[in-house]
Amino acid sequence: MSVPINTKIPSEIRRLLARSFFYKAVGVLLRRPEPDAKDLFLGEEEVSWEETIETIALPDKERLKEAFEFLKKELRAMTRRGWIRQYEDSFGHTAHGPVPIYELEYGEEHSHRQPQQLGDIAAFYRAFGLKPNERVHERVDHIVVECEFMHFLLFKQAYALKHGWEEKAEICREASLRFLSEHLGRWGPAFTLKLAKHAGGELLKRIAQFAFTFIVQECRQLGISPGPNDLPIRAAIEKEESGCMTCSLNPEAQG
Repeated sequence: MSVPINTKIPSEIRRLLARSFFYKAVGVLLRRPEPDAKDLFLGEEEVSWEETIETIALPDKERLKEAFEFLKKELRAMTRRGWIRQYEDSFGHTAHGPVPIYELEYGEEHSHRQPQQLGDIAAFYRAFGLKPNERVHERVDHIVVECEFMHFLLFKQAYALKHGWEEKAEICREASLRFLSEHLGRWGPAFTLKLAKHAGGELLKRIAQFAFTFIVQECRQLGISPGPNDLPIRAAIEKEESGCMTCSLNPEAQG
């Protein structure tokens, strides 16, 4: 998928599509590698990437370009099997792996608040008619699910503006700002920095640096304070006392 960078499309819509594309890309990079995962970043897509970076409004585009070039270099040299190995070394097979990939693993250790926080995230998805993919069984606070939601909101906002639906576009804009401020932008910096430090290989390190650069600059461009770089990780023993986390979010997850 490439961003339709068409000069006939109003600049505001083109910027929204570019931002939407970036969130989609971060989500692709941070999920378990699929056979076509590289296709979004290499080959024919490279021109679209350059145009997309130029289109998006960020404080320091050169830093993002540099992070992307390092990322492409590692992607070219990496096999899917090697990428999967790095992924598993970094994230493990449980919620509390070497680098937790779920929002609720970061921050205060209050287990009684977890269902409420998960419910808040799920309420965002539900408000826009998003339902769980029963084949995936993923928690709503997974980094990929949150990135895909931001991708969806920005694309929906661009679509609404294109059709002159100003009120619908404003609803999407407000939701994306709030979700970034309260969720992805709050824990994303700590997560990506932890991944860069403990990555199971050079590719995952470059993915983390690319994601960190985009999320932090996106927050600053929108007047949102990025979350702290050193959010603590909840203790594993506290997680065990909280019971089955997945059970509390079955109705609201997005695949």
